[in-house]
Amino acid sequence: MPMKGAAVMREESRFWVDDAIWDLECAQDMLESERCNYAVWLSRQSVEKLLKACYLIVLRSPVPRDHNLLVLGRECFGDTIREINSQLTFLNPHYTSARCVDPALGSPKDIYDRAFAEQALTKAQEAFQWIRSKTSLS
Repeated sequence: MPMKGAAVMREESRFWVDDAIWDLECAQDMLESERCNYAVWLSRQSVEKLLKACYLIVLRSPVPRDHNLLVLGRECFGDTIREINSQLTFLNPHYTSARCVDPALGSPKDIYDRAFAEQALTKAQEAFQWIRSKTSLS
């Protein structure tokens, strides 16, 4: 019976990894379409999903509901996460602000520009590379 549970865990982790890759590719598409707020959000979202796959693979634990990239990363990788702390810190706040209107800031489509979106995509790609180098994720 343990083999079945392990197989299910691997299958679920594959779903998370595939979706993370899809989001990273979509972030690039949104950047090319000048939909910069969505490029930022999807860049961030891709890293969150990859970290959640790590719960299944590295920790062999259920995926949490938390959205804080720093917390997710620290729980999966401990202090070594400091190696990509700047990338996670950059991406972390854009869970809501890239999607939701804020009366103080305005519409997300007016807040984010191409340069910022390019930076977010680069940070996500760097985080992806680091996470993959520390795990069996491909």
